[in-house]
Amino acid sequence: MTSLQFPAALHMQTASLDTKVLRWAWSAGLFETHAELERCRIQKINWFAGYLFPEESEKRMEFIMRFFLCLFLLDDLLDHVSEQEGFNFLRRLMLMSSHSESPRLHALGSALLLTHESLGKLGPTEQWKREWIETWTHYIAGLLWEMKNKSWSQMPSLEDYRFYRPLSSGAFLAIHLLRPSVYPNACEAGLLELAIARLICLSNDLVSFEKESSIGDFHNELIILRSELGDKVQAWASMEIRSVQKRIHLLARGVASQSTACRTWVECLFLLVGGCLAWSDETSRYVSYVNGTLRPN
Repeated sequence: MTSLQFPAALHMQTASLDTKVLRWAWSAGLFETHAELERCRIQKINWFAGYLFPEESEKRMEFIMRFFLCLFLLDDLLDHVSEQEGFNFLRRLMLMSSHSESPRLHALGSALLLTHESLGKLGPTEQWKREWIETWTHYIAGLLWEMKNKSWSQMPSLEDYRFYRPLSSGAFLAIHLLRPSVYPNACEAGLLELAIARLICLSNDLVSFEKESSIGDFHNELIILRSELGDKVQAWASMEIRSVQKRIHLLARGVASQSTACRTWVECLFLLVGGCLAWSDETSRYVSYVNGTLRPN
């Protein structure tokens, strides 16, 4: 663990599960058109889960892939519903209800809650299952925070953004799926998870900076800091990412030294980080369109 790089691997069943999960999503009414389904296929949305969890069993991997596909679809769909409809839907999701007057939202909510419940049932302990529900509640709270900001056209403060963005990103949901039955009883373990969530969010903000600037989305740390740092904001983000990487490796060494189980957990976390970064480089989701042409960020 001396290098600041993170290993990346792809689940062996990713390609076959991608096709299977897209068929499931179509039959569940999660897409209105074949074009929407094809966009998810081209952007390799389902490969996200394949990269983050390369060592999962095929059974659990299918549920994880369904779950994260639903999260991506929810993120997209919330940009195309009324504020009141979005607020009401998210509040119901927090209470584990998928009811909505919109057939599209209702179908997505039902699929999302069903896969969330299925993953919860596969959890190793009752405590893990309780914390899985808590993490879900925090995720929805983050989405409500984002929707409020958009509703008021209010750019968040840097402090608020750094607190809420890891929640709304789904990073903690992914991290929790890797938590072992016996969670390391050390402060470093919690700090390691926080640092990993920070790295995932900031790396994503750097990759999507130009696209989100072009569409006026201010939920991006670089956009928030642009008025202060100007043209140097991307260089700052790259330096900050390296600093967070160093912190992760330092914390990881402390946690991994506790036991073989802890070391295995750290190795899985490193694969999650490396997979997230690898997928961001591979997907076309975070690109800008200029005169109808794709321009990489």
